[in-house]
Amino acid sequence: MIPRPFAYERPRSVEEAVSVLASDDGRDARLIAGGQSLVPMLSLGLARPDVLVDVSRLELDGFEEVDGRIRIGATTRHRTLELDPEARRLVPLAAEAARHVGNPRVRNRGTFGGSLAHADPAAELPVVAVAHGGEAVIHGPAGERRVPLERFFLGYLETALGPDEVLVAVELERPATGSRVGFHEEAQRADDFALACAAAIVAPDGQARVVVGGVGDRPLRFDGTVDELPAVIESAVEPEEDAFVSAAFRRRLAGVCARRALARAQEDAA
Repeated sequence: MIPRPFAYERPRSVEEAVSVLASDDGRDARLIAGGQSLVPMLSLGLARPDVLVDVSRLELDGFEEVDGRIRIGATTRHRTLELDPEARRLVPLAAEAARHVGNPRVRNRGTFGGSLAHADPAAELPVVAVAHGGEAVIHGPAGERRVPLERFFLGYLETALGPDEVLVAVELERPATGSRVGFHEEAQRADDFALACAAAIVAPDGQARVVVGGVGDRPLRFDGTVDELPAVIESAVEPEEDAFVSAAFRRRLAGVCARRALARAQEDAA
């Protein structure tokens, strides 16, 4: 399908992007960066904005340590997270998850912030963000505000972002010294959306946090011991049946992904 006609804006600053989004001219404006989620929706007629606001050339990429957190810019590419040695050192869980995103073409164009703002419940990087914890850094007409990541995802394709706001960065909490991380995903074929996925962080004392995706309308977080969490997760999640698999099968996959992500974290310690 061919998208309906739209206007195109390329702001020179975050403030200019916010100004376009907040305009009261009646136009429906949408942000675009990598376009790996939005462009297919345009082609299918699932999104019909009047204007696209391109933030891909704003200086919102990169990652750095800030006050004990890891700040990742919104336009940081998946491929950068996957391959950059410094990214792999600072956020190994994000690096591991990023290699599961789509295919190299998607990873070369898609952005960290775009994945979070799109909020597909089967996406890998929202799961990583909730596993780490921290804050989303958002700019809007009133200036900067911060939203804890556990409150950023509100439901299927729904976040705390307002229609006139821009996600500029995410600041992830660093796991405790000596923690290990692991990620696992199950999909029907390479490049497919995850049927279920899990990110695990295991502290030195054996306490763990596991966040599962693809089995609810947002990433679901569970805390407990390594031994108990897979069974807890499998009994607690309530996925819906869809055209791909049954609810019972997806529930089972949640436990499998949790168990294998935890096992990978323990391998990381070896």
